Amino acid sequence: MGGFSVRAGAGADAERIAEVHVACWRETYRGMVPDFLIDEMTVAGRAQMWRGVFTAFEEGAFGATAVLEQDGTAVGFAGFCAQRDAALKAQGFGGEITAIYVRRKSQGQGAGRLLMRWCAEELVAANVQSAALWALRENAPARGFYERLGGEVCGEKEESRDGAVLTSVAYGWRDLSVLAVQ
Repeated sequence: MGGFSVRAGAGADAERIAEVHVACWRETYRGMVPDFLIDEMTVAGRAQMWRGVFTAFEEGAFGATAVLEQDGTAVGFAGFCAQRDAALKAQGFGGEITAIYVRRKSQGQGAGRLLMRWCAEELVAANVQSAALWALRENAPARGFYERLGGEVCGEKEESRDGAVLTSVAYGWRDLSVLAVQ
């Protein structure tokens, strides 16, 4: 698949993941969210956030983050944890795919499917059979990707960030084994 490899991330990857995170926001969300939300995002700030995520995993929090590399360069990442949304949990979605990002230049080559498969396999191995994720309502390419993978709309929410209202749609998979074979 396009020279891609996926591996479990660790604290030492925080900066690389942060670089991809910021780049993906700049490539993807301009025009979908207010510019100031994109412009205020920094690699240093995201790296600090990711170090906190990895520290939580090291201290026993359920979840993991994968690093996607293409020919040795980080071009994406994905992560999961226990379902945090009460309404989705009540619907039976035990896991949450918290992030899936792939640099634009690496999209359309199977990278997203590889990351989704990694998350699904890890969740199933932890005895979590179902999961959901959130996508911005305006992000038609991502939503189409999740629909092609069999995700079904199972929720919607609005959140306010620094005065901007963002609407997200949840996609869920009741049987993650379908993603493990993607």
